[in-house]
Amino acid sequence: MEASLDASGVPPPPDLEVGGSLLGPKASPPGFFRRSLPNFPWHRLPDYLTYIRCIAIPLLMILFQRPNRHVETGTLFAVASFTDWLDGYLARRWDITSAFGAFLDPVADKLMVSTSLILLSGRYGAQISIPTALILAREIAVSALREWMAQRGQRDAVKVGFQGKLKTALTMVALTVLLLVPESKEGFLGSLYKPGLVMLYLCTLVTITSGSVYFRAAAPVLLEK
Repeated sequence: MEASLDASGVPPPPDLEVGGSLLGPKASPPGFFRRSLPNFPWHRLPDYLTYIRCIAIPLLMILFQRPNRHVETGTLFAVASFTDWLDGYLARRWDITSAFGAFLDPVADKLMVSTSLILLSGRYGAQISIPTALILAREIAVSALREWMAQRGQRDAVKVGFQGKLKTALTMVALTVLLLVPESKEGFLGSLYKPGLVMLYLCTLVTITSGSVYFRAAAPVLLEK
């Protein structure tokens, strides 16, 4: 949509769209949906998607405890995982960020993953609880490391890299597969338990190795006298 002129004949700033939706100066041109709904606050959409993940957490717990709701549980987790990718994609495409979104996005992801791991550990025991303990321990350690490095003004040294993104993707896929498995492990979906378990152990390995990358990067600061 072409920018309209104001009363002075000067076009509005490039980051101000029709309806006051603020996008970044490097935002892509409006597509079909943005042209069709010009008054929608598109600059808030990534945050709205993060809110959806937060709302999905209690729904996930309720569905998991109900009998024969494994398809709904796995589907809900898959949709919530997709919003994690989508809000990051939109934030980059539209060149937008918000302080609250930057805080809540990783928190929502960790809460969703940890909740699913704990629920599955209660159902399947040690096969799931061992990788769960390793994954959660890594997340706590790396989160503490990032906070400490941020206080030292060195947060960029431990920013998320390729291994961290790979870890997140593998974890989301593994948990989606395991949540689709019925408690009885019968039928086609029941046969997905072993592949899902293998993927979970694989993402546990990636989780540990990616965590070690952050600690090696921070070692000069950690060991300085």
